[in-house]
Amino acid sequence: MITLDAVVIYRIFGLDIAAIENLVRVVVTLVIIFFTLRIPYKRRYHWMFLVVEIALLWFSVMTAYGSNAPNAATAYALSTSWETAANWAYTRVQVLLIFQFVVYFVSRKVSLGEKLVVVGGYVYAIATVWVPLVVDPSFLASKDIATPFGWSLQPGTSVAYLRPDGIDIYTTLMTIPIFFLLLRYYRSEKSPLMKGQTKYLIVGLVIFIGGFYLYYVSAYVSVLTDIRPSIQNVSGAAGDFVLLLGLLKKGFYSVTPVAETATAEGPPRYPLEDGRSYLARDPKSAFEGFSELVRNGHEGLLITRIVPAEVRKDYGIQTTPIRWLAETKGQDAIPPGDLLGLSLTIKDFLEKAKKPVVMLQGIEYLTTYNGFTPILRLINGLRESSAATSGILILPVLPKSLEERDDVLLTSETTPMPTPAAS
Repeated sequence: MITLDAVVIYRIFGLDIAAIENLVRVVVTLVIIFFTLRIPYKRRYHWMFLVVEIALLWFSVMTAYGSNAPNAATAYALSTSWETAANWAYTRVQVLLIFQFVVYFVSRKVSLGEKLVVVGGYVYAIATVWVPLVVDPSFLASKDIATPFGWSLQPGTSVAYLRPDGIDIYTTLMTIPIFFLLLRYYRSEKSPLMKGQTKYLIVGLVIFIGGFYLYYVSAYVSVLTDIRPSIQNVSGAAGDFVLLLGLLKKGFYSVTPVAETATAEGPPRYPLEDGRSYLARDPKSAFEGFSELVRNGHEGLLITRIVPAEVRKDYGIQTTPIRWLAETKGQDAIPPGDLLGLSLTIKDFLEKAKKPVVMLQGIEYLTTYNGFTPILRLINGLRESSAATSGILILPVLPKSLEERDDVLLTSETTPMPTPAAS
């Protein structure tokens, strides 16, 4: 420990406690960014989560420098200088980015009200954070003082009005719609998978935003500042990590390959080769070929318009994952309009399975709902992914169910399903 301005500064490896907290946050944030980048088939909310993490990384790096500065002037300059300011990613900016992340997470289409909140949030951030950093940084924070744990930024001239008694008005107002959207989404969803992911986000954000208030309040209660460092960064890092766990472990389109418990009787009747995509004109033959493969050691995924329970009963499929192509909400249902979700589901499965076979039944239905061009694009992507993983793709299509031109295009991209060998 050392004495500075009559204050005892506690140090470890030459760094004060506040700097160590910030460095912990930097390391954790870098780890979170690394694993987020590795999430396959990222959706819009994944990219928004990365934006949040980059803002937090900037904030943590700058405040780590500032908290371990040799003097108050340097600490203040690193915190407020418009050239290198940590406060470009001020807590008000952070909570606004979090709101955007939540909006993308719960909404397939951003509503007008949500857009207005985002626009109003940026207007507020520009007026109370970014403009003051260029014009008058003391509007946000005044000169740092030395505390027992390192330099501590003191409240600026605006804080008495925008953060009375340590309660930031903007952060509080933004927290309300954040949790309202998450809780409403949790209550409306029937899928245990989606509910599980939403639970992770709710818990993570409670911890994360709770860290804001620990910092705010401690700045107004001098006895807290004197006996312990701020734990905003530790709390924020913990909340961030919970959010990451939710995005990694409770993915909407994650499919775990499950080997079929039932075994086939006799030799295979359908000579299907790995790495090929087959077009079946007889749906019954397609179901028989698929069920035969999964009972002979392949790991299968079935996307079908038929109720899954009926398929399991009719073709003896017991443990193979089945997704129902239907507008009905449910854990195993994929809406016909969610072609991205359909693609992600199949590609996720292909990456995980050792000997994958995928059957997509319902192309006629998908074409009626979306038009043929998007479906052909989807099939081409799945065909390439299946070939890259040495998988088998089966596409049953009823004769004369497509326009002649569309049928010719689909036929040119696939191999005809072979007829069953004689028993």
